[in-house]
Parts: sequence; structure tokens; C-alpha cells
Amino acid sequence: MTFDFKERLAFSKGMRGRTDTETIKSMIEDCISIELATQRQDRLGIDYIATLNSGQEIYIDAKARDAGCSQFWRSSMPELALEDWSVMPDRDHCGKVGWTLDTSKQTQLVLFTFDPVDTDRCYLISFQLLRIAFKRNKDRWLSEYKSAPQVNNGWISHCVFVPVREVFKMVLQASCGRIPRNS
Repeated sequence: MTFDFKERLAFSKGMRGRTDTETIKSMIEDCISIELATQRQDRLGIDYIATLNSGQEIYIDAKARDAGCSQFWRSSMPELALEDWSVMPDRDHCGKVGWTLDTSKQTQLVLFTFDPVDTDRCYLISFQLLRIAFKRNKDRWLSEYKSAPQVNNGWISHCVFVPVREVFKMVLQASCGRIPRNS
């Protein structure tokens, strides 16, 4: 499939943006306002800034899937598109790690939404726990689940499509640990 980065950006800022704002407000307790991120913030992985009644800001990256994506789901369970390469390395590009693995992102939460023809479900996930879960499970997920390159204008990105139940299971696992014992 070929994608136009500018068209995808316009899609996410248009009608989907209005829906995202309502969705975020309904999901985050004590949220009093939602603002679109600046262009500089957008480059850091921030699409929206939710402000709580205390003044605290939460940085949110929005990931929207196109209508019809459910036809590719292995079950009725929504699948999240997790990007391992934003720009795949080739003879013209040295490569750029995908958003899901990018430690420089300032994102705190990721909002996953779908077109209503596929599902009315949406998911708000801690970015850092998702990043850790993806890093730990990437090789297995790439071998178990469908993955695909996305051809953009001049470069290729790459995603793996993981059922939301599996993502949640591994995010929960990433949030659990053990206190090291003194030797």
C-alpha cells in the first residue's frame, strides 16, 4: 500500500482530530481542555496536549487506522499497528527507528482509534510501557503476526499488526517486576 505522509497528517488533523478531542476528554478523568500540538511538538511525537484541572499536561500521540482495516484482522479483535521502522534502511536511507521504539519521543500516552465501520473501540496506552513491551516482544511479534511495509513518498516504513489483547498482556507484563535482592 502506498501512503502520502502529508495526506495522512491532514487526515489525522481533520475530522479525526475533532473526534480524538472528544474521545480524549471522555477517557481522561479531570481533563479540562485539549489542544493541538505545535509543529515542533508534533516532530517529538505529540499530537495533542490534554490539560488536567491541576494544570498538569499530558502529551498524547494519536494513531488512527483507515476504514476497512478489520478485514485483515485474524479474529474480531482489533489489531494495533506498531511501527518498527519509520524509514527502513536501504541504499538511499540509513534508516530511522519506528515511533514505537523511539526513545526520544516525549509522548506519554498513545490513542489508538479506528473507523466506526471497523469498531467503536479505542485504546489509550502508556507510551513507555508500550515501547518496553514492543522492544521485548518485537522479534516474536514479527514472526507471529502480519507485518507489512508502507510505501511513502521516497521511503518505506514498516509495521507489525498485533491484536490488542496481546499488546495489553505484554504491556501489563512490562509494568511488573521484582525488587533486586542485595548480594
